[in-house]
Amino acid sequence: MHKVIRCHKYGEPNVLQIDELESRVPGPEEIRVRLHACSVNFPDILSCAGTYQDKPVFPFSPGRESAGEIIECGNSVKNFVLGDRVMLWCGSEYDGYAEEITLPASRAFPVPPGMDYVQAAGFMLVYGTAWHGLMDCGNLVSGETVVVHGASGGVGLAAVQLAKAMGAIVIASAGSDEKLKIVSSQGADHLINYNTEDTRQRMKDLTEGKGANIVFDTVGGKVFNASLSAIAKEGRILIVGFTSGEHSKAPTNIILVKWASLISVRFGQFSRIYPERTRKNHDNLIALYEAGQLNPYVGKTYPLVDAVDALDALKSRQITGKVILVI
Repeated sequence: MHKVIRCHKYGEPNVLQIDELESRVPGPEEIRVRLHACSVNFPDILSCAGTYQDKPVFPFSPGRESAGEIIECGNSVKNFVLGDRVMLWCGSEYDGYAEEITLPASRAFPVPPGMDYVQAAGFMLVYGTAWHGLMDCGNLVSGETVVVHGASGGVGLAAVQLAKAMGAIVIASAGSDEKLKIVSSQGADHLINYNTEDTRQRMKDLTEGKGANIVFDTVGGKVFNASLSAIAKEGRILIVGFTSGEHSKAPTNIILVKWASLISVRFGQFSRIYPERTRKNHDNLIALYEAGQLNPYVGKTYPLVDAVDALDALKSRQITGKVILVI
């Protein structure tokens, strides 16, 4: 038997409950993993509320990624052996908040030497989203200026680190000076407090009136509107999420005049449709990690059984960086 945190009905995070499930023997191409850490992400909150794009069948575990040690392999698994440390992409199909999990070996990736389970559990989604957004969607070129809105969150910090690693000038925005201090330590060249400063004007001033080449926006709302006015010619605004809860309407006349592009970034869907491209992106990210250019930043850990508290802290924006559940 093992514990799994699952959602049986939609609502606030407190609808989650602890279930006891029997272990499942892996099929020929599956692995069974004893989990050590599970990542908490903003889409987990939306899944509990029933407002995320993917709506799994009840009951489901809202977590999307985790890390642990393989304790059983199917007889057709060739790439892993017992005892291997792996990070897992659970998606919406498998139990992301759990003590153990059985899933296809194709969803497992080796944990590199030097990376602990806590870092590994929170690596795939944030850095995968950052790479897919900046590189696949944004076609980032070294020397360009990238603005990361919501830079203190897990995805935002990953985008700051990756943009710097790829040679960009990085302007980072967040909602408090305290959070911006941490963002600065992760490589941002310039900072904007979008709650106390004129974001549009600051973006223009910091780019000497030229505007940003790429905006990586996890916030939406007024921050998105400011970006439209401060985007460079042929600039790209990457729509990653709406942590502000506001979905803005884009005036097409400004997009036309600016010769700008609005591009959606949906890493989860991309990873399902293009698994080989996703794996190649992941390999590139691991290479950057091993070269010391990416440094997963974990803001706080919680015991697995305190998943509700972890989600509440994430929802209220109390944490900078990743939130991880530990077993």
